[in-house]
Amino acid sequence: MKQQQVGTIVGSSVHLTGVIKDSSDITIFGSVEGEVSSEQKVIIEESAHVKGPIHAAEIIVSGSINGTISAKGKIELNPSGSVKGNIDATELLIHSGAIFIGKCTMPEKADSKVLHEDGEEFEAEDDVTKKPTASVMDDEEEENE
Repeated sequence: MKQQQVGTIVGSSVHLTGVIKDSSDITIFGSVEGEVSSEQKVIIEESAHVKGPIHAAEIIVSGSINGTISAKGKIELNPSGSVKGNIDATELLIHSGAIFIGKCTMPEKADSKVLHEDGEEFEAEDDVTKKPTASVMDDEEEENE
């Protein structure tokens, strides 16, 4: 039988000062002052407070972070989440109610696709703020009727 990796859990009554590194998931309920690093996922629960940088494949924030966070994949800020620091990720999802104070850097993709606020996907060229033309939207509306 294959052994399942448990990962690291910092309990709600724990205050940790130092560096946390794990090849598995890290879930924080308490407070951490220092670097947090995982090869997989870091989950900052609603009761958690982290002061320091966080590096992981994926980061989910429901608590508060004061420091730079970077993910090889997705960073998600839930409604109760707060980040005061810069973000570096390939995908960023900020839910309504979340707080983000800082700058975000995302790598450029050669064939980037951009979603317009109405959900329509279109190719991003030189100007990533490009909006679809009315004729494109009219054609799609006719197909949906």
